[in-house]
Amino acid sequence: MTFIEKFEQIKKKFGKVDTSKLTEDFAVQVNLTDEDCGGAFFVAYIDGEVAIEPYDYYDNTAMVNVKAKDLIDAIGGKLDVVGAMMNGTIEVFGNVDHFSAMLTLKKPAAKRTTKKAAEEKTEKAPAKKTAAKKTAAKKTTKKTEEK
Repeated sequence: MTFIEKFEQIKKKFGKVDTSKLTEDFAVQVNLTDEDCGGAFFVAYIDGEVAIEPYDYYDNTAMVNVKAKDLIDAIGGKLDVVGAMMNGTIEVFGNVDHFSAMLTLKKPAAKRTTKKAAEEKTEKAPAKKTAAKKTAAKKTTKKTEEK
């Protein structure tokens, strides 16, 4: 696989980005260290806009050296990023918080329910029972009977 193909795959992993949690601008250069598809790209959040492009970013706030598979796992939440940084799987130079912010750009996947789960949910829901209206019997008092 070429670098551009791998870059497009990683860019698709981000999908529609969620910038609601971001508080400051950043530019993270990612260096893919794979032998077959090595190269550099950047993820930048500047003035409320996100850019993910296959170029070097010389004025970066953080630089990351990582294999493509590890980055994809980190974006998807399958890899413990802190543990990977501690054991050297992911190398971060510069502002580590900006790298973490880059990973939060991916919107969480909406929970999908299967047809079977939806059917079970409707079966378990108790049926609403309507109460029958009771007619009240008129009570007669002694005063009305005497008249």
